[in-house]
Amino acid sequence: MFRALGARLTLDHKGVAGVALFEAAAQRMWVWATSGLKTATDLLVEGEYQEDGLTVSVVRCDSEDRSLCRVAVQRPDEWDPSILWLTTVDAVRTGDTVEVGVSVEQDLRHLRVPPSPLAPPLVALLHDFVNEGAVAGTQRLRATPESLMGSERIDWFVQSCLLDPGRRLPVVLFSAKKEEDGVYPVDAGNPALAARELCGLAHVYVMPRVEDSHRLTKRLGMLSVYDGAVRIYWPRLGLSDPPPRHPLHLRQRLNTASGPAIIRRVVEAGARSYRPPDGTGTLLATRWRQHEEERIATITAEPDPLRRTALLRDELLRVIDAKVALEHEMEAMRLQLTRSSERTDDRDSQLTGVRTAPVSSTELAGKPAATGREAMLADAADAESRD
Repeated sequence: MFRALGARLTLDHKGVAGVALFEAAAQRMWVWATSGLKTATDLLVEGEYQEDGLTVSVVRCDSEDRSLCRVAVQRPDEWDPSILWLTTVDAVRTGDTVEVGVSVEQDLRHLRVPPSPLAPPLVALLHDFVNEGAVAGTQRLRATPESLMGSERIDWFVQSCLLDPGRRLPVVLFSAKKEEDGVYPVDAGNPALAARELCGLAHVYVMPRVEDSHRLTKRLGMLSVYDGAVRIYWPRLGLSDPPPRHPLHLRQRLNTASGPAIIRRVVEAGARSYRPPDGTGTLLATRWRQHEEERIATITAEPDPLRRTALLRDELLRVIDAKVALEHEMEAMRLQLTRSSERTDDRDSQLTGVRTAPVSSTELAGKPAATGREAMLADAADAESRD
């Protein structure tokens, strides 16, 4: 599977107990996932449900002061039914803290189709969590762009947002044209639409006045934004960072594809760096072990010895098949990793290949170096001319 989107949020408890907050988040996930199911109940129920090509599976697990609710939705693409999207939403509670992770994956066989996971249902789920006060790291999330006006606001933006070591998401900053305040280049995209599309994936800001861009330049130097340009500030920004590290899209170089390209760049970066909330793997392993213990207990409780023996034999064969399949998957991943390493080594060797020392007289002139015989004849001709 190819991950096309990844978002990780932390819900703000606001004095609400973690258990209540977790149950509310799980119920929101269930309502979102079953919006296309006619036979679904109003309350969350663990299990798997299928209807009209849509599959919804729910897994829950509780272990001491931690809880997990995983809702996985498989749905065909609206335009091409042969494409299958898998959206996995994990809610993990640890004490009073509730983290939510959203991952959208696509079948590798369909990479010819550009990923388009930002469908209205997914956007609605992210907006729901953001409207309830979700944060990412130390920064509050919003679905609308924030405006930067005045020296105090610019100072806050630099010190408390860009340079904040707890910022986990990128910042997309739109600057207005120098000819007119509050007007942004059309090719840069609509900041409001960008904030909606990047809800939970980035922080979107707008700088509507030219004088504020001058203030920002005094603080950031070459890392500033001005005259209709758009810049992406990645996390862990430093004032000594080289400007190319944080992409700047100049107004003169914008075109009709620039707005979607900026959004896609941020989405792809989040997908590559995504990982599920802490404790997800442990809680899933705990739930799987509980499920297997229940299966074994059911088998051993069978009163008929012959049937019990047959069930145990089937269970043994199932475990062997699962082990073989796992070994095949590990071997395929090992082979893929080896090939990727070989390609990386080849590219490194090409980039770091030894280049012979250039001849200064020909390097600056841009002419091919002369052969040894040609150089000797030229020296002889120079000597004759001097005589």
